[in-house]
Amino acid sequence: MGKEIITWQAVNQVLKDYGDRYKAYPIYAGIGFLLPALGNIGVFFIPPLVVARIIDILVARGSISTAELWVAFPLFGGIWLLGEGCWRVGLHFILKLEERGLNALQTLSFSRLVERDYAFYTNNFVGSLTKKALAFARAFEVFTDTLVFNVVTNIVTILFVVVILWRYSFWIPLVLVLWIAAALCVAIPLIRRRSRLVALRHEANSKVAGRLSDAITNMLAIKAFAKEKTELASFGSTVDDFTRLYKRTGNYQNLRIDTVLSPIYVATNICGLLLAIFYSQAFALQPGAVVVIFSYYSLVTRIIWEINRIYRNIESSISEAAEFTQLFITPPTIQDKPDATSLIVSKAMVRFNRITFKYNDTDEKEPAFLNDFILNINGHERVGLVGPSGGGKTTITKLLLRFIDLQSGSITIDGQDISTMTQASLRGAIAYVPQDPLLFHRSLAENIAYSNERATHADVVRAAKLAHADEFISVLPKGYDTLVGERGIKLSGGQRQRVAIARALLKQSEILVLDEATSSLDSESEKYIQEGLWELMKEKTALVIAHRLSTIKHLDRIVVLDQGKIVQEGTHDELINAKGLYAKLWSLQSGEFI
Repeated sequence: MGKEIITWQAVNQVLKDYGDRYKAYPIYAGIGFLLPALGNIGVFFIPPLVVARIIDILVARGSISTAELWVAFPLFGGIWLLGEGCWRVGLHFILKLEERGLNALQTLSFSRLVERDYAFYTNNFVGSLTKKALAFARAFEVFTDTLVFNVVTNIVTILFVVVILWRYSFWIPLVLVLWIAAALCVAIPLIRRRSRLVALRHEANSKVAGRLSDAITNMLAIKAFAKEKTELASFGSTVDDFTRLYKRTGNYQNLRIDTVLSPIYVATNICGLLLAIFYSQAFALQPGAVVVIFSYYSLVTRIIWEINRIYRNIESSISEAAEFTQLFITPPTIQDKPDATSLIVSKAMVRFNRITFKYNDTDEKEPAFLNDFILNINGHERVGLVGPSGGGKTTITKLLLRFIDLQSGSITIDGQDISTMTQASLRGAIAYVPQDPLLFHRSLAENIAYSNERATHADVVRAAKLAHADEFISVLPKGYDTLVGERGIKLSGGQRQRVAIARALLKQSEILVLDEATSSLDSESEKYIQEGLWELMKEKTALVIAHRLSTIKHLDRIVVLDQGKIVQEGTHDELINAKGLYAKLWSLQSGEFI
């Protein structure tokens, strides 16, 4: 798989996840695994015994009586139909098992994804994650079908054949088993070599999916810079890598594996025919025995051809699924402690107590970005964060929301260390409006109500009016039922932010975090939305990041950050009079932008 090698831990996790599905429905699994094997015996291996008996009678007497035919044909047809019935019933239970398994595994894959921390999604392609998550569940169907129809069925069949052929001579089934064992010994090393090629092919295919997803997500940039040909060439190169590996894998199968197995297959059947003839002459076996021996050899030796397909299906399904479980071998950096409790907000006081944070905590030589950082925010105090880019403003909000974790110190809300609280209760107490709000490809009403599942339509409209989102929503043909497109692409940046502010209003949390919440608004829209923002901040503890100083200059306190340190703090007027960094930034502004 390129540089990423699938570990046994990931494979074992797949086997455990799939095994849990079988354990959850033991009746479905037991009947589904056994009946197709019995059906296979009834359809392919018992009829030759009936035919052999008829041949023996014909050879011995030259004819067969009507009474014997009345026994033979119903027996022949009845057993065959019974075998078909076993197949149908077994398949029915397998479908029920796979249906429930697919349902549970899809849910499991989604739950594992949503449990990951913020950093996980900054390091993985959306398209690649989607492909791997879907393959994890779909591979269960291939894995189960292979076990049922190839592994279990063949094992039960071989046991039946050994028992029947043993009646003639123990050498007859022994030779058959030895040839199959020889085929396994020769084929498996070759197949393992092929499996490495398959792993490389899967990785190349994931890169194709990731590249395609990345291009579609950034199609506006591609169009804006007229980079269609460049992107096509880049995507074509990725596809070329995949198709090269696809061809290499196919050629290895055809020229190496099949070429080696063909002589073994032919030699096994020749041995079966020779043994049948030898024993019929040397030990006066009846002619029907020749039919049975050769029929069983020819039917069982098809397993030699299936060895590669069986191994390939199992290996491929497990490898595809393991590509997903591999992502979760390392536990999330951000996770709840076993004894985590729910955050209870009363006064909404926030404290950053001598915290230390650096982005690469594995590099001891890298200096801390925030070092011994202290910031106290009183309940219902509205604090603005301002400073040059890279000063630490967004880092502080991410730490408060536990999207990232600090190395030392603590962050408390009403005296409760947020690292000891559940993430759900922490983020449930904070309304967050990011700089680039992402919306679901759902209706506007659903996007606004996302923060409060108990909200009525009237609540949604009220919040939209306060955020001045109702002004553009009400003139849309479908109004609040309008779909916004993937990531809200059908809306302008300002419209998306108004929807995000309406969503935050509806959440009614005690603590508010605004990260450039008005950055995409024009001056007129910002003027209208100021009323909504003040309504949003009313009687709340607010932490506001803004380059647009009109958003923060009327706040209770402004904190000026530079390179992870607080260099100034006070009201707007106090900071202007102090003649420091804030005054310098103010003097450089145009239209109240930093």
